[in-house]
Parts: sequence; C-alpha cells; structure tokens
Amino acid sequence: MPWRLEAWSPEYDLPERVEGEGVEGAAVQAEIEGEWVAHTPPRLALERWPVLYLVDGRQRVEAQLVDAAGRKALLATVIAGAVRRDERGISPVGEPRKRHILLHKDEVEPLPPGLEHYQPVRVREMDPTSLRARVTEEMRRLEAAVVNGLEAGYVVVDGQLYPGEEGFRHPGRLMGYTKTQAATYLSPEHQALLHRLEPYQRTPIFWVPGRAFNRLVDVYSWYVRLPLEPRTPFYGAAALLRVESPTLEPAEAKALADLSVSLFCTMASAPWRDPRAPQNLVPVFGLEQWLGRHLGSLEVVRRRIVQALFP
Repeated sequence: MPWRLEAWSPEYDLPERVEGEGVEGAAVQAEIEGEWVAHTPPRLALERWPVLYLVDGRQRVEAQLVDAAGRKALLATVIAGAVRRDERGISPVGEPRKRHILLHKDEVEPLPPGLEHYQPVRVREMDPTSLRARVTEEMRRLEAAVVNGLEAGYVVVDGQLYPGEEGFRHPGRLMGYTKTQAATYLSPEHQALLHRLEPYQRTPIFWVPGRAFNRLVDVYSWYVRLPLEPRTPFYGAAALLRVESPTLEPAEAKALADLSVSLFCTMASAPWRDPRAPQNLVPVFGLEQWLGRHLGSLEVVRRRIVQALFP
C-alpha cells in the first residue's frame, strides 16, 4: 500500500490518529440510525443557512516564576471569543473575554505592582502536563461563558465541548468539533467506515456517555469528511472531523449532523490558505487571528513582567 500524507501540517502538534490507541468503543451506542452506512445529506444553499456563531479560545504561557522559598508559579493568559455568520457576512461578536491567571500549588508571595491582574488559581501538581491541562480548562471555561452569552443562532465550538459552571443553555443548537482524532470511540467494524467516507458524507450518529471517557457531558457524535484538494497525496481518513452535540434528543442530533455536513464542508480551508487545512475552518482561522491581536505581543508582555519583577 503506498504511503500517503496526513493533511495536518507537522509545524503544529502531531495529529491524533483515527486508528490510534484510545478508549474502548463498548460503552458507545452506535445503532441509532439503523444500518451503519455513509450518509450524504442534501447540500444547503448559503442563502438558507441559519445564523451561525463560531467560538474559539487561545492560551499562552507567559512566564514561570520562583519565589524566595523556591515555590514555583506560572503566569498565563486565556482568551475566548466568537464571530457571527449571517446574510451580511462574518463579523466579530463584541469584545473577547480574557483572563490572566497565576497557577500555583503552594502559598506564594504576592505579585509585585504591575502584575496584580494575574488571578491566583490553585493547582494540585506543578508538572508541565498538569499545568497545560489546567490552562486549557480555564480557556474552556471562558469558551463556555461565551457560548451561553450568544442568542438566536446555531453555535459551533472549536474543540470538545466543556459545559463550564452553568451547563449549556441551548444544547440543541450547539456543536463542537475535533480536528484531530486520538480516541477510538467505535468498534473496528464501525471504525472502518471512516476510511471509506467521501467528501460531503458523514457517519451515522452515535451516543458517547461522558462518564465512560472522564468527561463532564454526554454527547451525540458523528464524523464528517471534508473536501481536500488535491486528494491524491493524502491517506483515506485525512480531512476528518469528529462533531458532537450535547442535545438529549436523537432527532435533534440527526438534524444537526445533516446540517453540519453543509456547514463544515463549505467552510473548510485548503492547504494553500492554512497549513492546518482543511480541518481548520476559514472563519475560525480569522477568529484565531483576531484573538491573537487581543492577546498582544508576547515579547512586550515578557518585557513588562521583567520590568515589574526588577523595577
């Protein structure tokens, strides 16, 4: 069998393989839509699209500190925001939410003047993996707050869904999508369909219980194959998204799954536009840039941290 490329650029984190080591599929309910075959929903014309919001977050570690007693702390910033897509085009929704955090395990000395905006967050462990996970969790909390502040439209979140502290106000209009595939949610016979999907096709929906996967929310999920040109260099399961929704109704999940094919395939990027293409949707690429401008220059932030520590 000839080698094929992954559609995810190696400049970014290594992609999470569909066929890689992951969770067992025994707890997943896959026989919801009957026969396990590819679905090709009718394409929805752009003028018939509903109002759509896209939500994403970014995170940045800015400095690691050590106090006089040798106790470590980490300074980081998380940010989340949304853009709206309607008949007038795509535009930002208000100002993004941003939070500066000071991660620490033990009691540490107060930060000097100029750094008081970093809010203390206690963590259990200070190893890099635990710290990265906590920074991501704080970012997901901001994303959940942004989601619950949106009205009258469908919402698409870049990443797995995190319910935050309040849960989701409108679960039947909410979808999250995962660009890379680490966990194997399906049995081998169901998983095989992913490699046979054609662009603009999806798998049937399946039920994923959150408790079985150490998550805080149960979801309906499905896979969508995005268009990718040129197709020849890439392996069969490239350009896959796993989409999920916290809706409790199978009928709503099936309607969202059909809608998602038109939405995601139309918004898919291309290698010449974004090296993470096509999984990184075009509006989300613009949203990431907008959030990056609000984060500001890391070089400037580091300079201010040094100036505050050594006036």
